[in-house]
Amino acid sequence: MVSQFPIVIEEISEDLLQVKLKENKIDYPYFFWQLSQHILKSQNNLEVVPGEDSLVIQFNPVLQDREEIKEEIYKLTESIDAPVKNKLERSITVPVCYDDEFALDMKNILNHTGLSRREVIGEHCHRKYEVKMIGFTPGFAYLGELSEKIKLPRLTNPRPFVPKGSIGIANNRTGIYPIQGPAGWSIIGRTPIKLFDTKRNDPFLILPRMELIFEQITKSEFNAMLRD
Repeated sequence: MVSQFPIVIEEISEDLLQVKLKENKIDYPYFFWQLSQHILKSQNNLEVVPGEDSLVIQFNPVLQDREEIKEEIYKLTESIDAPVKNKLERSITVPVCYDDEFALDMKNILNHTGLSRREVIGEHCHRKYEVKMIGFTPGFAYLGELSEKIKLPRLTNPRPFVPKGSIGIANNRTGIYPIQGPAGWSIIGRTPIKLFDTKRNDPFLILPRMELIFEQITKSEFNAMLRD
């Protein structure tokens, strides 16, 4: 069987391989997400990091043969049935509260964009996003495309800690921090839903190829959903 998705495997260091597609005919993020899952199932001693337009694989050059790994990857692409662009799998609505308690950088966002608070919220939640990829931390969803009107650069001084559920914006992306930790994006709100839960059969609530819509909720609704 010949793969319908020709790839190139580059050696970027003695223990890292990077997989790229030769042709731009399909949805990159979904293809590399699927390939990463196939690799993990067949080679559980490899570290894989899927990106928007490539996949990085880390291996132990002392214990593992580079050429055997490359051959296995080529074979695995034969079993991938990646969708064409713009055909998203399913849609999910994520509630978000833009109250001052949760929108840690709202004042800076308003100053940077020159928009009113209502306009900023409208630009963020009145549009459909595609889940481009999952990364950085378990379940962190990179969503695009962000409205041109509220594009901001990454923070000059990243925060060492933001609560789980925090929603950030940076450049042409918005993202949701599923667990507490550091953040280099401007925080515009927070969601009360649990995005990453190891107790679920599938710990990730959001996956690549999904369509995501933010829905504004009040602080009282946020607290009620948090208790449920």
